Amino acid sequence: IATMAISPSEAHYIIESCLTDFRIDGRTQIEHRPYTITNRSQRFKTTPISNSSSAPPLILSNGSSRVHLPGSTTDILCSVKADLVHPSSQNPNEGVVELHVDLSLCGDGVSLGGASSGASKRRRQQREQESQVTSLLQRLVLPHAVNYKELVIWPGRYVWRLAIDVVVLRCDGCVLDGASIALREAIRETKLPRVQSLVSLDGDNSNDDKSSNPNGMSSLGGRENDLTVDGNIQNALPPSGCQNCPLVVTVSVLSAPPSTTGAITAS
Repeated sequence: IATMAISPSEAHYIIESCLTDFRIDGRTQIEHRPYTITNRSQRFKTTPISNSSSAPPLILSNGSSRVHLPGSTTDILCSVKADLVHPSSQNPNEGVVELHVDLSLCGDGVSLGGASSGASKRRRQQREQESQVTSLLQRLVLPHAVNYKELVIWPGRYVWRLAIDVVVLRCDGCVLDGASIALREAIRETKLPRVQSLVSLDGDNSNDDKSSNPNGMSSLGGRENDLTVDGNIQNALPPSGCQNCPLVVTVSVLSAPPSTTGAITAS
């Protein structure tokens, strides 16, 4: 998202570290940062750190997760809430997935004190950053996060809408990578109750059998459109295709001065 200028000596140090398979923080080139994920089913880590509570971050959400990078201030929360809506006229046979990213609690967004002009500028920068992160996640993750056609409960009438909220509480690294981890885990932990139609399945309505799709949730009324929800959470299922939800990994392209590169190669 941003371009950062570094000095020739810094570029030389980074390139030399890469050539010796030793990064600045002590990791090798293929070793990822240790992180902690808390979700509905379990709390797990990529490093052996003592466990704590196994409760989900947000118990009122259909799915949620929280990502924390030990040794840093990065802390990202993601919530997925599901409701039943009428499909759009453009895509009547597909569900809806919406995404909102909130950076108001991260960095300068925590406090907007000082001169009004400075506060206004920080607000504008925050909105721009939120728009950039949201746009990238919408392009890179959301098209492959779930099977949109399997979110349909009743073609042309009812479909799932998954509202995803990513709140960056604190972050001292790449927001995009951390947000994608939180989003992926929350989607994979989402549970959708079963839905059935109150209309007899052997009736004349050819759409009635579609309402028995297990990936549905609603208590909407309306005579022939009545749906009933299975309240047993044990029968709830995750959205189809959520296991294939991708992650975002960012890389930096380092442009070192020719003299620096030549010095490293010669050595």
